[in-house]
Amino acid sequence: MDGLVERVIEHDGRRLRYLTGGQGPPMLLCHGFIGSAENFGDWFPALLPRRTVVVPDLPGFGASSPLHADGNADGMARAALAVADHVGLQQYDLAGLCLGASVALGVQRSRPRAVQRMVLHTPLLAPWLTRRRFHLQAGFMLAPGVFPGIVWLSRRRIVSDLYKRLMVEGADVDPAAAQVNFDNQRRADARAARAWLRDGLRRDELSQMLGEERPTLVLVAAGDRIVDVSRLRRVLAGLSHVQLAVIEEGGHAWTQTMIEQQARVLAAFLDGLPLPRTAAASAA
Repeated sequence: MDGLVERVIEHDGRRLRYLTGGQGPPMLLCHGFIGSAENFGDWFPALLPRRTVVVPDLPGFGASSPLHADGNADGMARAALAVADHVGLQQYDLAGLCLGASVALGVQRSRPRAVQRMVLHTPLLAPWLTRRRFHLQAGFMLAPGVFPGIVWLSRRRIVSDLYKRLMVEGADVDPAAAQVNFDNQRRADARAARAWLRDGLRRDELSQMLGEERPTLVLVAAGDRIVDVSRLRRVLAGLSHVQLAVIEEGGHAWTQTMIEQQARVLAAFLDGLPLPRTAAASAA
């Protein structure tokens, strides 16, 4: 990608790829489920003038090899920290998308003094903050007799797009983002994906986030089909260190409107400015 350099290191005896570039203080980014560093492509215009980003392909995804053992958020956090150490990061901002938020919180647990600011996009913070319908979908798809078929179907573009449109993302998905997501989906390691999703849906990391006092931005869309936004609003209400930005015109997928509004919210948060009203931002 323009303005970014690709590098590869060895972690746990396996290949670990990452991108880095930009200017300003460092920021470590953790992509979402079956994603890659390219998932942040729509964020880079807002981030690169403000931060030097470091973005790994987490183990088993993108161009990184899976871990020897079944991957979970803690194992992936160790991989992200290996990249941070390779770059020589001492203090940095931290961000995570969806299941990548659990990886970011794992990084924070391991290096609490290193993290300055946090951005959590559509975070799965606790099982009861995830919509019951999604728990049921995931439980069915992860069943031993079903999962191999789901993997096969997920690599057929028409079937994949239809499922995501009806059950997860909704309509009007940005075409470029949809292509990146499908490419990532095809090359993701199935065993790593299964382990990460199981782990992510069981984790309860809400107390960790609530107990920290570093500036944190939680970014969600009002129509998200995975996170229960109403419950999230109530949980975060009154927290002085957490700002909740709800994009009113968006769902789990990134439409062009949502991309533009996210960029304004991210820029304001990283610049230490009030969040824009157009994103229905509030201090929860």
